[in-house]
Amino acid sequence: MTNKSYTVLSGSFRDHNDAVIGVGGTVELPDDVAVRFRNQLLEIKQKGAPTKSSGAAKEGPDV
Repeated sequence: MTNKSYTVLSGSFRDHNDAVIGVGGTVELPDDVAVRFRNQLLEIKQKGAPTKSSGAAKEGPDV
């Protein structure tokens, strides 16, 4: 299970280096921890990998 990134909306959290992350900061947490603090966090949506293009459309009578 990988961690997801969240923006802290209220309170504070500690990251893996024991540094305090306050309101407006970004923290990475596992899903089970994020569920417990869901009212204090906003998930940062990761953009998906770009889809591969199949190339330009063919034109002409042999299509």
